[in-house]
Amino acid sequence: MQWIDRTRLKTETLAGTFLNLGSASVVEIAAETGFDWLLIDLEHGSGTVADLRGQLLATRGTNAAPIVRIASADPDVVKFVMDSGAAGVMFPYVANAQEAARCVQMMKYPPVGTRGVAGIIRATSYGRQWQEYQAQANRESLVIVQIETPDAADSADEIAAVPGVDVLFVGPLDLSVNLGHPGDFTPPAFIQHLKNVIAACQRHGKAAGILSRPELMDSHLQLGFRFVALGSDAGAIVTGLTNSLKAMRKQH
Repeated sequence: MQWIDRTRLKTETLAGTFLNLGSASVVEIAAETGFDWLLIDLEHGSGTVADLRGQLLATRGTNAAPIVRIASADPDVVKFVMDSGAAGVMFPYVANAQEAARCVQMMKYPPVGTRGVAGIIRATSYGRQWQEYQAQANRESLVIVQIETPDAADSADEIAAVPGVDVLFVGPLDLSVNLGHPGDFTPPAFIQHLKNVIAACQRHGKAAGILSRPELMDSHLQLGFRFVALGSDAGAIVTGLTNSLKAMRKQH
């Protein structure tokens, strides 16, 4: 399976995108495009856990590491997601270090954490590589915690200090809503929260991530975000179809 290269995570910008439609075909298209990682969204997306394994299979043979965002920090869902072959999990709305530590516990096998052990699962090639996988999973599985409130951003240093947390990923829309200016990513207070998250990550050797926009990408990279997503499958389809229709209308 394709894990995130941790050397690159510490030194390079890794490009991803969000996949919300629950379609294995769309995942396959995105994986073959060349993204470093893909976010399969089970929090706000159209797909369910029943669709997940087909989507994960669609990344096989590519360099795209599949990350799954779950709706909440549920150990049973984490176990299913990871057993199915995900390279990591994104946990939404993590508020403090205690919640972040709980996320790590769910992700890692004993003695590091409390993830339940099974041998014959897809992640182990149905038992063919179970010992190798267990060691790899504890070492390589990516724990991504989302920073989506001012309080979480204020606690970024404590969250980043938690062993096993790899990425602090800002959810900009939620953060803007919680700051009282929905969809506006430019106020000084908003930018300061971004800077606080980045500084915390740099102090503790973690990666700072964000869901960006084309017009904000340069500024986000200059600030120091390295685990960066741009756009989504649904957004790409809306844009593509809209442009196609506009082009056709111009002919008449």
